[in-house]
Formats: sequence, C-alpha cells, structure tokens
Amino acid sequence: MRHAFYASAALAALIAPVAIHAQETTSTIRGTVQQGGAPVAGASVEAIHTPSGTRSTAVTNADGSFQLSGLRIGGPFTVNVNGNAFQVTDIFTDAAQAFDLPIDIGAEELAGDIIVTAARLPGAGSITQGPATVLNAEDIANVASVNRDIRDLSRRDPFARLDDTPGGGRAVSFAGQNARFNKFSVDGVSVSDNFGLNPDGLPSRRSPIPFDAIDQFQAKVAPYDVREGNFQGGSINIVLKSGGNNFSGSAFYAYSGDELVGDSTKPGPGIPTGRTTIPNFKIENYGGTISGPIIEDKLFFMVAGERLRGGRPIPEGPTDNNAGTAIPNLTQALVDQVSGIANSVYSYDTGGVQRALNDKDDRLVAKLDANLSDTQRASITYTYAKDGITLLNNTFSNINTGSPGLGLASNAYTQGNRLHTGVAQLNSEWSDEFSTEVRGFYKDYVRLQEPLLGRGFAQFRVCTNAVSGGSATGCENVGIAAGQGTAAVVSFGPDNSRQTNALNSQTFGGLIQARLQRNDHDLRAFFEYSNVDIFNSFLQNSAGNYYFDSIADFQNRTASSIAYANAIPSLNPDDSAAQF
Repeated sequence: MRHAFYASAALAALIAPVAIHAQETTSTIRGTVQQGGAPVAGASVEAIHTPSGTRSTAVTNADGSFQLSGLRIGGPFTVNVNGNAFQVTDIFTDAAQAFDLPIDIGAEELAGDIIVTAARLPGAGSITQGPATVLNAEDIANVASVNRDIRDLSRRDPFARLDDTPGGGRAVSFAGQNARFNKFSVDGVSVSDNFGLNPDGLPSRRSPIPFDAIDQFQAKVAPYDVREGNFQGGSINIVLKSGGNNFSGSAFYAYSGDELVGDSTKPGPGIPTGRTTIPNFKIENYGGTISGPIIEDKLFFMVAGERLRGGRPIPEGPTDNNAGTAIPNLTQALVDQVSGIANSVYSYDTGGVQRALNDKDDRLVAKLDANLSDTQRASITYTYAKDGITLLNNTFSNINTGSPGLGLASNAYTQGNRLHTGVAQLNSEWSDEFSTEVRGFYKDYVRLQEPLLGRGFAQFRVCTNAVSGGSATGCENVGIAAGQGTAAVVSFGPDNSRQTNALNSQTFGGLIQARLQRNDHDLRAFFEYSNVDIFNSFLQNSAGNYYFDSIADFQNRTASSIAYANAIPSLNPDDSAAQF
C-alpha cells in the first residue's frame, strides 16, 4: 500500500514543480472594463455558457478588472456587462488557461446596446502557460485517424514522436523522453499505467476513451501550473464532453474484410505474378454518443461508447504459426495425433490450432453535470475500457537446437487491459475573489494475462519425432531425411508464464483546493491525497512444465524433463506475489 500527501501554497509568479497528479478541468475568463480608456468600477459582468445556460457573475473592482473562475471549458460563452448594455459573444475557453477579455466601451454610454464577437476585440484570447498543443472537439473531428486513437492527436504536438515501426507499439515520446514517462489524465485525474508494462504509459492498447467523447485534448511538456507534475515526458489531459440544453448525438460504423483486400501480386525480386489466397476475416468498429438535458439549465448527461471486433487474419494452413510462416515437418495429422493422445490419455482438450486473434476493444464513458446554483457546479464521470487480443506461443524445446514449434489454442493466452475510473467534482464560487474545488477519484486497473482455455493444467511440450533420440531434453531431428528440416514441438496447456500471472492496481484519493485571486495575484492552497494498492503475482511453472522427447514417450506418460515452482512452504502461488 502506498500513500501520498501533498500540501502546497504558491503565488502564480513563484511556482515550483511538485510531484502531484491532478490537473485543471475548468477555465477562466478575466479582463477589464473601460470606457474611453478609464476603468469602470462596480460594473456587473456575467458569463453564460450558451449550450447549458450555466451562469457566473462578478463585479469589476476599482481598476475595472474582473475574473470569472471555475467555468466549463469550450463554449461558446456570452459575456454581458451591466445586463445587456455591452455583450461579447463567441468566446471559447481552454482548460487551465485564462481567456483575456479587454472591454473598452469607448464613448458610448453603458446604457447603450452593443454586441460584438470576441474575435473583434483587440487582445482577446487565451494565454498559454508554457508550450502546449490544444485541440477542441472541432479540431479533433478534422484529424485523420484510421485507428481512432489518441496517439494520432498526441503526434500533432511538435515535441512528440510516434514510433509506428513494427514492434514499436505506436508509443509516443515527448521531447526525447522514454514514452513510459508520459502522464495521461481524464477529467483531471491520472489514469496512466502506473506499473509501466505498456509501451507509452496508457492503460490500454488503444485509446481508453471513445474518440467522439473528447471535448478538449491538451499535450504539454513544460506546464507552468503548480498542480501539473509527476511526469518527465509529456502530460496529456483529456476533458470529456458535457451535455447541454439541446439533445445531440452521433454514430459511426467502419468495416474491413477479406473481400476488400487485394488478392493478386505484381512481379518483383523473388515475387512471381499471380493470385494469392486471403483468409476470411472481418474487422468492425462502431460506436456513438448522445447528450442532452435531464432538467433544463440544471442537470445534463453525456454517454459515449465504442466497440471493435476482428483482427488481422491468420493463414489457414494447418502448419502455419501465428506469423503465417510454415513450420517444417509439422502436418495437421501430427497435430491431430498429439491432440488425440492428450484427450484419450490425459483427458485434456488441446483446443487444436488457434485461427482467430479475437481482437476486442470496448470503451464507455458517462458524465453527469449539475448546476446546483449560480455559484456551484458539480460533475460525476465514469469511464470503462477493456481490450484484449489472443497471442499464440511459438515455443522451442531447446534454445540451442532452435527446434520450431507451434502452440495450440490451450497454449495461447489473451493479453489486454481492463480499466474502471470514477471522478466526482464540486466547484464553488464564494465571492468574486474566492473559490474552492473538491474532487474525489477511484481507479481500478487489471492487466490481463489469461490462458485462452483457462488454467488448471500444466504446459506439455511434445517433440513430433516418432521415437526419442539424441538429447533427452532437445528435440533433434530423428528419422527425417537430410534437407527436410528439423523436428517440431507441439505445445498445449496453459503457457508456463501465464499459469500464475496477475497484476491489479487500485487507486483512490482526493483533492481540496482554495483559490484567492486578488489584483494581479493568484494564491492557491490545496491538499491532495492518493492511495495505491498493487498486487503483482508472477510465478513460472506453478502448475508444471513437461517435455516429452517423442510421441511414443508422450503416449507412455514418460516425460524427459519436468519443471515446477511454487511458494514455500504454503504451495499457494499468491504467497509469492508482491503486494504493496
């Protein structure tokens, strides 16, 4: 169990880096009201979030300045000065950034009726604290992303580099740092892979958030805010969409299959012209969003989901491994013979040759926003993500002889991730200068390493020689003509590294912040707590690992080698786990 406490107070001009986790999810509109260059004191300023009707008010001080904090992000906002005397429309805000709004009424009286857009006001706009890439929902909709993956958003940052090479895992590194040092947050709470097994800090193979649920994306490498820390690469913060007073929704469907793939080849070095056989396969990706009011101007909802099913095809030949490479001297008859003996002698179903990768990816988010009053706003966010893909084992009987092998379905395993998160937040404005934020969060993460046909049996490796010969622990070529390759190994039963393999992580905590903004000063005092429980159990050969040097030995229950490991003295594999 790990506990972390953070307490800090800092002036905006004197902010030092602190290893904390939370990020801002709200925005600020600040500015001045002048008339003919002279400050206007005591003017009423009201910001209205047009889609939801959320309102926030302030009164200008002696120098005509005002500040509206804890606002929703995005927009559009409309700002009214003294009722509708002067109105500024089409204001769009960014999370953790202030939108400067200098208003000069000019020679007109406040009793006038003036409407302008923010784009027409000199000096109006957001101020970025440090280098950042910010994409709103409209920007995201225009990003080409075949995979609908947030990495395609991250790569738009000039400090980012996407490793899209085979085996690279589409990891995104920032400013040359290892991609595992990134931090990934949703609605201000870190949901990064805090154990570091995934290639770039994400708790999923793809994006853990439906693409269409993202209202704003931010990537930063050197943020100025005291609350942004605990990373060395890039900080990626996603703020989810919220509902408004109008119902809206979207849906999509994407399909790919063998009938859409070419089946002929052009001549080239070592490539003859002709037709090739494409295995049957299909990939479907679909989802949608819906949002709207539950109580107009008071309570809103947003739900989004996305699902993928399919995967790249595996060639249909019975002697092909999962990379589509033929295994010398291994025929379907030999595979059937091994499977038949396993069933009749050991009462175990090997599952045969595995043909599907079973690529699955489910993502769901739900969000409730409530305007409790003109000075208090609450939100609750829930996210769920689960992905998995079947990995086949091409095992070897001896690393020195390098005998090729094929793992059957029972020797394959599903590798993936499962994530649940929940965030509750309350933003309150107690005066024009003083506001508070209270936030609580929970994260439950499981790293999936599950044998495809379950546990409860040992791993068996069988050399396909008819009789044993040579080394009893190496599958050498016996009785095969020269130049015909080597013998092969057929493996079944739970893979020896998956017999005991579990990683679970539960995190919960909260934040309390008080913020005082007076004149040109921004003072924050906050307390943050997080608790992390990790259970990591990895023990090879806890159910046993048997090698048979021939099919005859396999039939006669004569193993040439046995490997077994367990916790001493309990013989309970979980007693070997790391728990902290």
